[in-house]
Amino acid sequence: MERQLKQRVRGEVNVDRLVAQGLELGDRVFIGQGVFLDAGHPWLISIGDDSVITAGTVVLAHDASAKLQTGFTKIGRVSIGKRVFVGAGAVILPGATIGDDSIVGALTVVRGDVSAGSVVIGNPAMVVSDVESFAEKHRVAATHAPVWPHAGWAAGQGITEAHKRAQREALAAGASGYLRGGSASDRAPEPAPYPGDSR
Repeated sequence: MERQLKQRVRGEVNVDRLVAQGLELGDRVFIGQGVFLDAGHPWLISIGDDSVITAGTVVLAHDASAKLQTGFTKIGRVSIGKRVFVGAGAVILPGATIGDDSIVGALTVVRGDVSAGSVVIGNPAMVVSDVESFAEKHRVAATHAPVWPHAGWAAGQGITEAHKRAQREALAAGASGYLRGGSASDRAPEPAPYPGDSR
């Protein structure tokens, strides 16, 4: 009970309660802070294995916008496939289907279908790339950009003030860099060495 109260105060989703009410949740799914999963209709939502739903995402299975005029609330299933990444602040509307291995950009509004392996951004969501081309672009960029390991170089991973300063300096003037880690990085080419990288 105390845990549920803390979750409510922090605006966190009580995933266990939603699963008990019918939310279909795959294995190893990450639900970020401040995610809203439609608590009124969780049985209409499914999220596949290894998917990542990041901070501030809203997943709606109902739309009451015309209720005052019509007396009806529209409802629809939402299906988020396996290995889908949903960026911060995205909105997934009733009836949306996101295919396996897709990427939904931050602040994107998804209605309708997103084909498997697609990268979508915008409002409404538009396909801008396929995931493999998108990943290859970043693999190549990582061979020329500063790259650090997660350990010692990220929040919650023991980052020091010196490492924070080194990242700020390396990423000045709009430059981008990368943190190495996770199973995908095992397939990535070896990046260019960077001073301060403790590999």
